[in-house]
Amino acid sequence: MGKIDLASIKAVDVHCHPYVANEEPYSPEEYLRKLSLSVMPNMFKKSREGSTEKIFPGMNMYMQITIQRLAKYFGCKPDLRDVVAKRNEEAKDFSVFTQKLFKDVKLEGMVVDFGYPTPPLSKDDYQELTGVPIWEVYRIEPVMVRLRESHETFGAFVEAYREDLKEALKQRHIVGLKTIIAYRSGLEIGEKNEQLAKDQYEEFRLNDRPRVKEFRDYCFHIAMEECTNSDKVLHIHTGFGDGEVVLPKASPSFLIDLLRSEKYADTKVHLVHGGYPWMEEAAFITSILPNVYLDISLQNPFVGHGVERIISQVYELAPFDKVMYGSDAFTVPEMNWLGVLLFKECFERVLADWINKGYMDKDMAVEIAEHMMYKNFERVYSDYI
Repeated sequence: MGKIDLASIKAVDVHCHPYVANEEPYSPEEYLRKLSLSVMPNMFKKSREGSTEKIFPGMNMYMQITIQRLAKYFGCKPDLRDVVAKRNEEAKDFSVFTQKLFKDVKLEGMVVDFGYPTPPLSKDDYQELTGVPIWEVYRIEPVMVRLRESHETFGAFVEAYREDLKEALKQRHIVGLKTIIAYRSGLEIGEKNEQLAKDQYEEFRLNDRPRVKEFRDYCFHIAMEECTNSDKVLHIHTGFGDGEVVLPKASPSFLIDLLRSEKYADTKVHLVHGGYPWMEEAAFITSILPNVYLDISLQNPFVGHGVERIISQVYELAPFDKVMYGSDAFTVPEMNWLGVLLFKECFERVLADWINKGYMDKDMAVEIAEHMMYKNFERVYSDYI
């Protein structure tokens, strides 16, 4: 039987978000809420007083794995209450707690989207907290919202918007732009139409989150153009997210015509979350377009044991040099930690199966793992790190 151990391989998380220490200890229900992708306030209800049930309302497999692995890390019982109590004690010195977790799984760098939460947290403070190098993707939607407040005309907005993106991309620590257009109007991006975009600008100025598809598509094209001009990467949210996503139009397959157009043939594009649950579509796109990449984040670690299946599915088509590791961690450092830990566990089983079936030897399996965990990031982003 071919066995493989990835524990010693470092990881760079190519997609995650910042957070701060909790001011008060978490209750079990509050902790589950922090672990969840749900934004519904009544998703996690307080358990009955004195209940001994192991299953809390809203608890799923990913949360169960988190509790089990943290119990092993802390050396306590694999019970939600015990784990949360131990976690609250350990996290009193939040920076020390965070850095111990990161060192435990050899997490040695992160690409962070500071567009969530709002208002934005400080990059310098977050880097000091984590103790690892941090690079940033600059989210375009907050720029659009900020500039609409000070620019009455469409022409003035477009000029300021383009200049803002240009200036951001000049900063070395910013490796690219990020869009969440999938949350606002979907990934079926139309042609760049100035008149239609101009017609919708007033609605964008007046409403909080209007769909205004033609206006958003126009801004998307400008982001693509500026990434092309600066030779930096456009990160596009694809697939699942929180409950606001325009799910029927979130598949990366909607992007294929745009991505294979001559205009954007040289534009580097990073499909965030690998299109989950449309991983095959994302993998196919990376297999035919030389400048398109994907990461396995959000589905890792939030689908728990399904991470093993997803790794195998992505590699049915995606080239070994086009896939990167990520977590989409966004509230607590345990998410970053579990992301690496669970991913390595699942990847070890996938690679061992490939070795046992004679698809490759151990040396090749380790090389594939190293490419996934950090080498692909270092190569794709080599000019900015």
